[in-house]
Amino acid sequence: MLAAGLLAAALAAACGTANPRLSPAMRGWAQGPVRWLMLSAELHEFERLQSDAEARLFIEEFWRRRDPDPEGLDNPARETFHQRVEAADKTYGDGTVRGALTDRGRVLVLLGSPPLLRHGYRPAPAPSWQRADAGPMPVHKLLMESWEYSARDLWPALNALLGERGESGVTLSFVLEDDRARLVDGEEYLELAAQATVRLVP
Repeated sequence: MLAAGLLAAALAAACGTANPRLSPAMRGWAQGPVRWLMLSAELHEFERLQSDAEARLFIEEFWRRRDPDPEGLDNPARETFHQRVEAADKTYGDGTVRGALTDRGRVLVLLGSPPLLRHGYRPAPAPSWQRADAGPMPVHKLLMESWEYSARDLWPALNALLGERGESGVTLSFVLEDDRARLVDGEEYLELAAQATVRLVP
């Protein structure tokens, strides 16, 4: 699970820097919060673009694939995305990282605000320089935060993907460390959520 998270982070980080043919603004688009929505195939396509003009067409198609009503004047998916990004930036920024680019910001962007939020402690072994035969390893407690979504809190496409796995609802867990929160359980649900934002189009 940790390896999958590191891979996703590496792909996301590479997304805005791997294509020197694009202007900094276009590379920056893919480095921003929109990277949480990008599928691996879209990332590879973005890396092969030859110009800013192609990038603008890519962005237009990117949002069209996520528009629940492509014949309408507005794109509710894009509007919801920008609202959630704004909320994440205001709520989860830590001074060095934009709120929408933090772990909790990513979850907010993909799933919205958690209907149920829990705090608690989880025991974990503390690092120790004691010899192996010096007795039991000391234990400390990690402050945890869990975000819980039931099936009724999620949209049908995501529920369908969860149903294929024999699951309903989503729980994600963070370790709270100083001013930061690190996702430790639930990476696979965020990948499913990104897949579920894409509407099948001809």
